[in-house]
Amino acid sequence: MDATERKMFRVAETIQGQLRLLQRNRCQDAIRRIAGMVESFDNLRRANDLLAVCLSRGWNAAASQITDRVGRGLTDLPYYVSEIERMIDSSKLLKLPTLRDIRADLVQLEEEFEQFEYVEDGEELVVTTEAIELEDHYLGEFEIRLHIGKLAEMKRHSSIYRIVALDPHPAGCNESVTHPHVSDEHLCEGDASAAIEAALTNGRTCDFFQLVNAVLTTYNPHSPYVSLDHWEGIPCHDCGYTMSEGDAHWCESCQQDYCSECISYCHRCDESSCRGCLEECSVCGESMCSSCMTKCPECGKRLCKSCVEDQQCPCFEEDPEPEENEDEREPDEITSIPSDPDPAGNSPGQVRTEAA
Repeated sequence: MDATERKMFRVAETIQGQLRLLQRNRCQDAIRRIAGMVESFDNLRRANDLLAVCLSRGWNAAASQITDRVGRGLTDLPYYVSEIERMIDSSKLLKLPTLRDIRADLVQLEEEFEQFEYVEDGEELVVTTEAIELEDHYLGEFEIRLHIGKLAEMKRHSSIYRIVALDPHPAGCNESVTHPHVSDEHLCEGDASAAIEAALTNGRTCDFFQLVNAVLTTYNPHSPYVSLDHWEGIPCHDCGYTMSEGDAHWCESCQQDYCSECISYCHRCDESSCRGCLEECSVCGESMCSSCMTKCPECGKRLCKSCVEDQQCPCFEEDPEPEENEDEREPDEITSIPSDPDPAGNSPGQVRTEAA
């Protein structure tokens, strides 16, 4: 047996060992779910006995509480039933292949894909697709990387493989979307999900890679992360809408692009600006850019320069003259009430007035 043959045999042994562990793990999960359902039934049986005692002794309040407990217990049963049914259905898909079958499948995989390798350090089977182009949008080549060392942990099969763009041509609005159906190296499988899971759980690696490749080379307009209609262009910094370069509006303040719905302008200098970078003048109420706003030199309020130049701030208005207070007014006459008659013959209490 040459080195290549021995390597293929080790890969087949790894896959078979992982599938055997997967069978065991799923059986254990089913046992745990069944045990949970049995415990739920035991709780219902005990509640039933208590309810009978309460009714026989006329404990109506206690009977009502136990009835509520029975209702809560019944809501758990559909969950256990659905989970057990799901595990039974998934276990039917598990058919442990022989080493010869797995080895033959790997040989077929080599024939189907020109670029195929086994990365021993990461226990990954790696296939490189041809350059993909969808509706005149060039997306480049992709690597499909299957981590065969994690087959036994396959609670969500999409978590054990990645789609890596070798020559990324991402969507204009989201660099993590390198394909309409690939985001952050995860594939949206769509209708192929059940077939992909069946291929993995039965060790049919060639079928798995062919199915994934078929999803990558097909565009489904009903479930893309980013539609091809919006693939090229610039994303609006506010709402995320993808627009062509000619439809983008630049905000000088924050240095970002905005669509026509999210852009505005300064009512003084007419420069384009996003709404987040505009301020409202507290006097005229118009939206201005920061360059056209200033502070009132008297009160410090934020005003537009036009209102400051025209002295429109309320603090520029002259205060009305305060009314004179009689107590504070400079008297021009002195009024006194003498207690004794003066030589002129004025009687007490008569007012004598002299010029101040």
